[in-house]
Amino acid sequence: MRLSSRSTALFLYVVLVGLPAAVFGALLFRQLNRDQDRRLAELPAECNDAAARLGESIAGRVRGLLAREASRDFWEYRKLYYKDDLGPITPTRSPLVDKALPPGILGWYSFQSGVVADLPEVAVLRGPVPPGPDPIAGRIRELVRAAVAAPILEESILADDELLRAREDEGYASPEGVLVRTVVLNLSEGSVEDCRAAIDDHPALQSTDTEDGRDRHSVYVQPMSLRVIPQPEEDYPAIIGVRNISIPRLVGIEPLPPCIDAVERTVHLVQGFVMDSEWIFETMPQDVARQVLGMGEELVVAGANVSADRDVTVANVELFERLSSSLDLRSAMPDNQLRVRTDATSLRRDFRIQNAWFGGMAFILTVSMAIGIRLLLSSIRASRIEAERTRNFVASVTHELRTPIAAVKLYGEMLHDGWVQGEEKRTEYLARIVHESDRLDGLVDRVLLRRKLFDQNHHPIPGDLNEEILQQQDDLTMVGGRPAEDIAFELSPGLPHVLVLPEGIHVIVQNLVENARKYAPVNTGGQGLKAEPILVRTRMSQKGNVLLEVLDRGPGIPEKDRARVFEAFLRLGEESTRSTKGTGLGLHLVALQARAMKGKVRALPRADGGTVFQVHLKRA
Repeated sequence: MRLSSRSTALFLYVVLVGLPAAVFGALLFRQLNRDQDRRLAELPAECNDAAARLGESIAGRVRGLLAREASRDFWEYRKLYYKDDLGPITPTRSPLVDKALPPGILGWYSFQSGVVADLPEVAVLRGPVPPGPDPIAGRIRELVRAAVAAPILEESILADDELLRAREDEGYASPEGVLVRTVVLNLSEGSVEDCRAAIDDHPALQSTDTEDGRDRHSVYVQPMSLRVIPQPEEDYPAIIGVRNISIPRLVGIEPLPPCIDAVERTVHLVQGFVMDSEWIFETMPQDVARQVLGMGEELVVAGANVSADRDVTVANVELFERLSSSLDLRSAMPDNQLRVRTDATSLRRDFRIQNAWFGGMAFILTVSMAIGIRLLLSSIRASRIEAERTRNFVASVTHELRTPIAAVKLYGEMLHDGWVQGEEKRTEYLARIVHESDRLDGLVDRVLLRRKLFDQNHHPIPGDLNEEILQQQDDLTMVGGRPAEDIAFELSPGLPHVLVLPEGIHVIVQNLVENARKYAPVNTGGQGLKAEPILVRTRMSQKGNVLLEVLDRGPGIPEKDRARVFEAFLRLGEESTRSTKGTGLGLHLVALQARAMKGKVRALPRADGGTVFQVHLKRA
């Protein structure tokens, strides 16, 4: 079965445009949903990765802090210490007293073990603090006595025992060669003068920095370790850095004065610091989280509640597990101190927005395709109408040309062959030849005028509308060389000038009157009755516009065709069955002339029957 051009075009449009768009849209929507499901499925793994990144970054900062503190010499834990050099014996203030506390440290402590059977005296340094009681120093002292000093006392660890363990334990650093004078001075509790005099009296204690190393003494230093002390009444546990230092006694020297007699026995020092728990569990992790965590990932500190939701994923930050690989963590590690939380709510919201955008684009595409189909069908319809008009135009032009040509040929042959007898008859035939030639000339002029009105720029000039009509009144009242009684004029006086073109008003009135005579002829016969004539009138509208109107009492124009009658080559009805002559250019030329004069024309129904062709002209 053969398809029509309309059906074929619609079918091809759907197959070539609509079907691929629908298939690709469905595949894209399916892929979007798969990507969304994959992103949601990967969320727990991403949360764990974020927790691992955060934990490693925090652990790196803690290791850096420990490395810095482990590099301190044991004598820096005194308020006044002596430098490890051969210069004058001059005490120097410790940086632990002079400098402000670095981030992450509440204070430093130091004490000797194995000296007395009771808890030792713990010295606390906290940088430059205001005079008066320091409650933080008191808490540090109590914490160190309970968590560090008490276990040493309970295990009855003596200095010599610790030295033996230091010599056998690979965890201690290699013995450091420190000047003997430095060791003696920094273990002394006497004044500078007493220490200087005592050293002067004992040449064996005087360091000379000889190459054989006899003026140096071994100092065993244990790496810094961390101890995590749970604090049930606090939000965070206490964290203490601890290191042991063992200094063997000096042998082969005579009894020393009390100010420097500490070197006569093995000395075991316990030194370290107390970390700021709020810094390690809150301040520092929040700072690191801003640099490490991505969008949708959030740090959760201890004590913060996490809602139980299917969209919420939580992963623990294993800080102490990472530190335990390189540090000695001797205490219980707290759980859930730091966590990373990811919430899929925002992700789902983004997915909904993405789907909404996709739906909006699909809707726009659907509307665009519908508009495209409509435009395609309209184009096909317009093409069919244009083809129909062309067919009608060709048929009408053929008819219009054939009739005068045939008449001219007939009358010419009759005159040529001598069939016409008498001068009167010959004059009549010649007049008919001229008349038919005029018809041909008018047809050609209309076609050329249409092309001229389309192609040229027009510059109308001011003119008197009534005067333009009066100039052609005689021509309009004559039909076929005889006076016509089917037309009347009603020209309003005093009209303002309007923009006109040469011959423009003539073409408009001539074509409108001719159109009325062709399709709404006035019946002037029949028992002496005269029908209402075609009326040509000018007037001012209520809005102040100048109007030129041609009114008839014909059958009228259907409402759906009133705007179409001004289109080129359009003649209502079938050309093959039409009895009136014409090419469909008359009203079209009226519209073109009106537009060239910056006006417009329209067809309106007339009261009691007929049509009003109304031309709006622009005032000059």
